Amino acid sequence: MKYAVISDIHGNFEALNAVLKDIKKRRADIIICLGDVVGYYSDPKSCIELVKTHAAHCVAGNHDCAAIGMTDTSCFTYYAFAAIEWTRQQLAQNEKEYLLSLPLTFERDDMFFTHASPADPRKFTYVFPDNEDSISEVFKNLTHHISFIGHTHWPFILLKEADKVVLHSGSTIEIREECSYLINVGSVGQPRDYDHRSCYALYDTNKRTLTLRRVKYNYRVTQKKVRENNLPVFLAERLEKGR
Repeated sequence: MKYAVISDIHGNFEALNAVLKDIKKRRADIIICLGDVVGYYSDPKSCIELVKTHAAHCVAGNHDCAAIGMTDTSCFTYYAFAAIEWTRQQLAQNEKEYLLSLPLTFERDDMFFTHASPADPRKFTYVFPDNEDSISEVFKNLTHHISFIGHTHWPFILLKEADKVVLHSGSTIEIREECSYLINVGSVGQPRDYDHRSCYALYDTNKRTLTLRRVKYNYRVTQKKVRENNLPVFLAERLEKGR
């Protein structure tokens, strides 16, 4: 079985379309989305439709909740707030109902899927690999062999063997039974790790390998749409830099 795990699409149709094509080439059996389908970019409706069509399961991200008034946006940056206000005006009732229907978590075959920290999915807490307290809290609460998250737009692979947590240095890892794993699958629509390519995770349960894949897309088309829709120009500029 091949699982493709995507996250943080943020209304970027060009990025999502490119990733879905790559997933098809890799012959993934099932796609799971970790949320933030909307927010920031100019195609929330198209992205919702693609996720509904292609993803077997999707959990809610904080921007999805914000778009339907289900979470506080006072902590959002100006750019995030402006984009989510614009997004709210674009969504039809059926699209809002879809976002409202999304659960916070999903479990399957000893795998756990949520948008942010598994320690308390309702709080949408960020998990960074250099924050020892945060990582310790997360691994204390892990109950599954592999947990998948997004939210930070910064992909990483953490594994715990015995009492030691290790940050894996590569993009591919062999999954071992004796370890537990926390995988941040990165972002489809707005990478922030100084690589402008989209990122997602591909997990082959037969080969027991997990890979963080990068996919090129035409971000200039997305940038043009940002300007045409009078969204903050910074949102267009950051796509080229991957930050």
